Amino acid sequence: MRTNRLELRLTDDERELDAAAAAATGESLSEFFRRAAHDRATRVLTEQRRIMLAEDEARWFLEALDRSDPETVERLRTLRARRIAFSDR
Repeated sequence: MRTNRLELRLTDDERELDAAAAAATGESLSEFFRRAAHDRATRVLTEQRRIMLAEDEARWFLEALDRSDPETVERLRTLRARRIAFSDR
């Protein structure tokens, strides 16, 4: 159940454009904004959790994991504790 309200100030041109886009999708303006905000938030958080490496950087990273030493292991524990997620492209 939706109980929170968000107010937003728009220019006349922004409102007209957004209303036209919402009508084109068959959504209310409110639903259009909710969906757009949700999609953007998902993309932003996904990008923040992903590390992109070039092929040579990825090879170096994987080789470094194979050569782990106590200092490296401790740094990885620190990263894990900070909840930094690593993922493939």
